[in-house]
Amino acid sequence: MKVVSIINLKGGVGKTTTAAIMAESLAETYHKRVLLFDNDKQGNISRLFDLYNGDVVPGACVALKSRALVPGTIQKTAIPGVDLVNSNYFMELVENEIRADQESPQHDRYKAALAAVAGEYDYCIVDNPPDLGINVINAIVATDEVIIPVNLDGYSLDGLEELAAQVKNIRALNPKVRIAGCLVTDFEKSDYAEAAEIWLRTKSGLHVYNQHIRHYKKAKDATIAKKTITKFCIRSGAAQDYKKFMAEYMKGGK
Repeated sequence: MKVVSIINLKGGVGKTTTAAIMAESLAETYHKRVLLFDNDKQGNISRLFDLYNGDVVPGACVALKSRALVPGTIQKTAIPGVDLVNSNYFMELVENEIRADQESPQHDRYKAALAAVAGEYDYCIVDNPPDLGINVINAIVATDEVIIPVNLDGYSLDGLEELAAQVKNIRALNPKVRIAGCLVTDFEKSDYAEAAEIWLRTKSGLHVYNQHIRHYKKAKDATIAKKTITKFCIRSGAAQDYKKFMAEYMKGGK
């Protein structure tokens, strides 16, 4: 099972959208078995697939506490071939518990939990929050590839260097992890955006996927409808861009 973490230290760059569409495409187009892992206490990807429950400890927290995906923590989605481990605001409490536990290893909990189900899936796609908390460190330790969705603005670009450094540091715990590439999202053509993209491709030191994702003005409407933009409007430019990105990713991204 290949574990892919979708990460950026800035919010609102399309992490959840990218994770959801990757899982959807891997299952429907490429006939892969996919486990979606919601690692964000906001539970946005759990909400998208109508599997959010704020009243009980979610699957992601169980995995973080017990190092296991016990029965009931993996749920079926409406997409055949895609299962989901949900999350909610209990994540903050669980992280505090783990910080207070100085006797047990803190970094390898997801690695152990995912290893136990590795034979059941081809891919695990992890949707991460915009920070580097214990849950995100655990995700990176369990990860094979990191994909960084990036908006072409100063705030989004400024966090790349720090994120790349953190991934490099975590290689001491997980030598196999690598940054597969940056995916430019919410792209709107302008002189500044073009200059920022040139900088990203030539100066960041990171691989950047050839395909970028165009701005989609009805993206918020899609979230209200609890659909990915590829399901909400398959003819939109953004939906077609994601289709092309997935083809590029499956070929190795280079």
